[in-house]
Amino acid sequence: MKFAVVAGLSFVSLALTGCLTDKMVLTNDQGLTQTCEFTGHVGLISPIVLHERYKNCVDKAKANGFKEPSAAQPQA
Repeated sequence: MKFAVVAGLSFVSLALTGCLTDKMVLTNDQGLTQTCEFTGHVGLISPIVLHERYKNCVDKAKANGFKEPSAAQPQA
């Protein structure tokens, strides 16, 4: 019984200790770049806060004339 509890708590602990990361490099018509990036650990609040900061960075960059990179076209 104790082993099951310890194993269950260990699994939950490992599941909540992952890492999050996202990055986008936007460019404008003059060739300047703006990098928006977030990195953090999985938890209850952290992913929400980090994603909002990342989204705000992308939104501000777009408002200032930066554009998302176009998708790469497959080679024939």
